[in-house]
Amino acid sequence: MTFSLKKHIAGYFSYRQFNEPGGYKEIWQVAWPLVIMNASNTMMMVINRWFLSKQSTADVAAAVPAGQFFFTMMSFFLITTTFTATLVAQNYGKEDKIGCIKSAWGGFYFGLIVAGTVGIFLPTFGSWIIHAMSNGADPNIVSRQVEYFVALSPCAGLACLETAFLSFFIGRGQTKIVGALKVGSCLVSVPLNYLFIFGVLGVPALGIVGAGLASTLASLLSVIAAALCYFLYNQNDYPTRQYRGFDGQRIMRLLKFGAPAGLQTCVRNSAFAIVLMMVGQLGREQWAALSIAMIINMIGGMPIIGMLDATSVVTGKYIGKRQLIPAERVVWRALRILYVYMLVAGIMYLIIPETMFRLFSSSNTEGIDFASAVHQGRLILAVMFVGNLLDGLRFLLMGGLRGAGDTRIPLLFSIGTAWLLQLPGSWFLIVKLQAPAWCIWGWITFYVLIDALLLAWRRSSGAWKKIHVITLPPPPPEMDEAD
Repeated sequence: MTFSLKKHIAGYFSYRQFNEPGGYKEIWQVAWPLVIMNASNTMMMVINRWFLSKQSTADVAAAVPAGQFFFTMMSFFLITTTFTATLVAQNYGKEDKIGCIKSAWGGFYFGLIVAGTVGIFLPTFGSWIIHAMSNGADPNIVSRQVEYFVALSPCAGLACLETAFLSFFIGRGQTKIVGALKVGSCLVSVPLNYLFIFGVLGVPALGIVGAGLASTLASLLSVIAAALCYFLYNQNDYPTRQYRGFDGQRIMRLLKFGAPAGLQTCVRNSAFAIVLMMVGQLGREQWAALSIAMIINMIGGMPIIGMLDATSVVTGKYIGKRQLIPAERVVWRALRILYVYMLVAGIMYLIIPETMFRLFSSSNTEGIDFASAVHQGRLILAVMFVGNLLDGLRFLLMGGLRGAGDTRIPLLFSIGTAWLLQLPGSWFLIVKLQAPAWCIWGWITFYVLIDALLLAWRRSSGAWKKIHVITLPPPPPEMDEAD
């Protein structure tokens, strides 16, 4: 039988691809509110950075690496808590309502411990690392990075608490309420950022510090809203207030499977954060160019995390049902949906890069040659186009494995690729060759390719099918063949 490319592509649009279990329709029903949720988070950050760019080019050059470093410091705790959604999803697939509730409470208690611990140590420890990693960089920008990081610090614990409550809804596929909450949070955060950054209604203009404080206040309000939705849920259906006792066994299960996922993200992002700090040695224009390109790229990569979460949830649901064939198909179908958006966004990178860059211009450049930054930024965005396609593949493979509880081997992959490939290569390009920022991003793209290939190999091995996160019923007697 000869291979027909036309028939193969047409098969991607067949009725069964849309409507069978784990099809496009089901994935998108779970994904679109999560995409909106993460799009709201992204837009909050983009508008935050846009306000700062109007305040000062130096402020926006400081906010991006400091924000990335903050996420790195909190990522272990946040992603570990996020695994609550996988536990809820598998219990939901198993039709264990009490297990869903207890899993959510386990995530909450873990988040509460994080909020108390991280809130004390994060500001001092993070500030010390920023100073240590920014040797040779502009001291004015470094000091602003520290100010922004400290103001953001309370968000770490608040985000974990919110995630635990939202996981109850995400894991059961009730993602519309989650999307609505995050849109509401965005609508609150934007005016707060304007208020605190520029100073209106009697509030002093706090600049980059105000941006951090506005994010913290918006996070607090989000936690309150998420908690109310959880506590006021229909108690006849899911008695969320009844099973709130501390369950150490559930927290240990969360740590057993969630901690490797959290550590994977932390390891990957810590290496990346160090690279961003090192870029400061290339000069203020290079730092500004990469910072603004990354802000633009937040929009280009906006659906990735939402699709990752949806992939994890739908995969977890079918594993809970012991239906492994639908679980196996989810990743590739989710990837096709994601690529529709990413290809359009990437084309915009190539057509109107200068227009997008000039949205972040400022009359107060503080000595930074903005025209030079724009020139460098055009090249960076072109490389990011390719990198985003690979990043989408990597993240959805990760989401599929995470939904099955396969988190330990991906952690080892991340340690190897991030610290033995990305970081040494970037150091050599920056310190020894003084290569421009677009070359640095090219190397990062190569590292993402290797990471994605390793995750694809892990998935194709089928080892994820043998992992048991919760006690499951026996598989059904008949399973259809994978396409």
